[in-house]
Amino acid sequence: MKLRILALTLMYLLFAAVCDVRAAFTIEPAVIMFWADKGEKTAFAEIVHVNGGPAAVQFSVHERKLDINGKLVIDDMTPSSDFIVHPAQVILYPNERTTVQIQYRSKKKITEDRAYVLLSREVPIEIDEEPTGVISVKTLTNYYTTLAVETGKPGNLVFVSSKAIGGGKIEVIAENKGGGRIPMDRISLSVGGRSITEFTGKGNSIMPGTQRRFTFEWPRAVTAKEVQFGR
Repeated sequence: MKLRILALTLMYLLFAAVCDVRAAFTIEPAVIMFWADKGEKTAFAEIVHVNGGPAAVQFSVHERKLDINGKLVIDDMTPSSDFIVHPAQVILYPNERTTVQIQYRSKKKITEDRAYVLLSREVPIEIDEEPTGVISVKTLTNYYTTLAVETGKPGNLVFVSSKAIGGGKIEVIAENKGGGRIPMDRISLSVGGRSITEFTGKGNSIMPGTQRRFTFEWPRAVTAKEVQFGR
């Protein structure tokens, strides 16, 4: 009987631990737009408490870097002084929501689309409570919100190179030589007039001056004359 009680107690404690690993807050919207051609320099984000006890959230803005496959690089993100967030930290209580202001303060002239990351990072709160003997697992949540500075300029995707990568597949490297970002949900790719529907590299927009790697099934490397990018 003692073993059964012990087993049930452990199951309860594990259940309590699992129930506490959900995110403590959410942030909206997922993408915050600044229309540089219209002079917009201020935007807002809403932070909502959704789970658990009080949550402290810190905000900072960083340079947004993507690898050649279009994936966000979150290691060693460079802080940016182009934006200021007010307040820089909030404490949310259950069912509470608040708004933070993000302001673009750089004096540099914006000549092409740019993108940054608003990092919303939950930090520990030390609360002096009597021990209850219940296991508590606290997951600290990070959100990476894109801050997009738009100029209204078009992008221009240009072929750079191609090579076989084995397994009946090739890669095509392209670069955005225009002043505007290229949304990947609108891009199309064709080789010799044949539409390619399945290819990698579709994550995140292609920013001006950056390259993107596409891979897909094709028997040989291709040339610039054979490849067409559509929108």
